[in-house]
Amino acid sequence: DSARMNTPRNTSEQPVRLMPEALVKVTDHGDFVSALYPNGVSRTLSWSELVRIEIQTNYSGPYGADFWWALVGTRDVCEYPQGATGEEALVDKLRSFPGFDDDAFGAAIRCTSNAEFVVWSRNDAA
Repeated sequence: DSARMNTPRNTSEQPVRLMPEALVKVTDHGDFVSALYPNGVSRTLSWSELVRIEIQTNYSGPYGADFWWALVGTRDVCEYPQGATGEEALVDKLRSFPGFDDDAFGAAIRCTSNAEFVVWSRNDAA
């Protein structure tokens, strides 16, 4: 009935609304890459320090970020979710690295459980 339709829902029974991945902004600055989160936290990594590219998956989808890029350096890690603003351009760059493992990348895309895929390491490029 119309009275019922106009009654606000009990928000305490609603699932927690998660941050959309697009609110994270990932940028290639030439010498380094950064991921800026909406809370102001920034993760940066110098390209010269990059030693490994990992994809970390989990079973939180479709309600959570279930696919994460981890750019692992000698001292720092720059992590950001699939769907981050700027991710597409960065994926193109990462996939162009000599030795990038497209098979592992494809397996990560299809994965729906907790897993880690190394798609590139500095040793592969040698």
